[in-house]
Amino acid sequence: MPRLQNRVPVSGRIILLVDDDLEYLAATQRLLEREGHQVLAASSGQQALRLLRDTQVDLLLLDYFMPGFNGEAVVTELRQFNQLVQVILQTGYASEQPPRELMRRFDIQGYFDKSDGPEKLLLWTDVGLKAAQTVQLLEKSRQGLRYVLNVTPALHKIQPQEDLLHGLLAQMCGLIGSAAPPAATSAPASDGPPAPPAPAPVPGAATGCVAMLDEGGVLVIRAGSGPYVPGQPLPNCLPPAQQRLVSIALEQAAIRSDERFTVVPLQLRQSMLGVICVDRPVGSAAEMELLGIFANQAAVAIQNLQLYAIATLDPLTGAYVRRFLEIWLLRELRAAFRSPKPLAVLMADLDGLKQINDTAGHLAGDQALAMMGRVLRQATRGSDVVGRFGGDEFVVLLPDTAAAGGLRVGERLLESLRGQSVSGPDGPLPVRCSVGLVVLQPPALDTAVPPGPMSGDYFQGMAQLVIQQADQALYRAKQIHAGQLVAAPALAWAPAANLAPPQPTSASTFTSS
Repeated sequence: MPRLQNRVPVSGRIILLVDDDLEYLAATQRLLEREGHQVLAASSGQQALRLLRDTQVDLLLLDYFMPGFNGEAVVTELRQFNQLVQVILQTGYASEQPPRELMRRFDIQGYFDKSDGPEKLLLWTDVGLKAAQTVQLLEKSRQGLRYVLNVTPALHKIQPQEDLLHGLLAQMCGLIGSAAPPAATSAPASDGPPAPPAPAPVPGAATGCVAMLDEGGVLVIRAGSGPYVPGQPLPNCLPPAQQRLVSIALEQAAIRSDERFTVVPLQLRQSMLGVICVDRPVGSAAEMELLGIFANQAAVAIQNLQLYAIATLDPLTGAYVRRFLEIWLLRELRAAFRSPKPLAVLMADLDGLKQINDTAGHLAGDQALAMMGRVLRQATRGSDVVGRFGGDEFVVLLPDTAAAGGLRVGERLLESLRGQSVSGPDGPLPVRCSVGLVVLQPPALDTAVPPGPMSGDYFQGMAQLVIQQADQALYRAKQIHAGQLVAAPALAWAPAANLAPPQPTSASTFTSS
């Protein structure tokens, strides 16, 4: 037969052939390998089950009659741990077991009589492999949709935009062209729902970037891996063919892919926000649809975070606005009271801002304030909160931080500012700050008994007391010399009866001395 003599391209499919007749096993293995398949061989049911537990197999060609552990027993046990492997039973005694009855009973895909010859076997093999491809595609789509639903809450948590964009890129690289999406499991985050981790780097893993449209309509890379450098215009990193693919994806507002590159637009209603590019092709129409669902969620998450930043962040310094800081302080006070854990609060004041404004102008003063905000964010953890308290004063909340940790953060801030300056008419003007620190000690509570509910006024009063103590420490630091750090004595939780009611002002809940 000419078919037995002609070799075909590698199919990429894995077949497990099981038969206790070693001669038939070897001949059939050679036949299937000539068809381009990878063939694993087993001579017993027990050996087959071990392989099936350890190896991803597309099709199982299984002898029905085997001593000790026949094909029926193998299929019964297989279906306990794998419902996806396609199974074709083989026998030399087909009349003894009605094929239709066996196919219904064991969820198998075919029943081959060995006496029908190799052409019939190859026909059944083609049928089984096509069924395997269909089932795997459906399973991948199901897993992918479940994955998108699982990661969606993590996309919408409050987080730095840089973290969100890096997370989106990692998840998209995991979704495009992979056998299955990465597992959506994670450790709990401190300020929101669990966030699925980025897929671990593996040899040959996809690279890509998230590029956002700036005010001039230029795509600028905001998160990238491999050759994609954040801050660079995206067209500068792409060859002409990929530039054209990006342009088409933006123009048509649709996912576009070639044999090596995929572009996923991030669009919300009529507003185009940017694109995610991955150096990997889309494998199927179902995968394309899955990417579209994920891209819609990603666009919503990006815009929500942008709106949140507009409402809560000071545009000059990147620190949180005062109202947000006050709300977050109340939250951290409640958490520290329940834990119980210490809470450190830093208050920092820019030294000599008036002199900078008078000497070099308010633009230089703004540059000094922006530098202060940037250094504060760099000196703190992601779980810390940096807020602009007013003018040139900043407050930093350090949850679960004792005095030693608060001092380290304060010293890191002072050290980071050494050597920093802004330009003045007569030369550079140094940027310095003074820092006051107060640490609220854990409440002296019986840890076996959870603390009872406390009124909102109590925490408002404690917030005012904490700010006042930090402000007084800052005042003492400024009296000593510019660029100093002073720690107030450890602060204890005040008894509710001794705590004066808070005195809100029209501008703010808290007042500083």
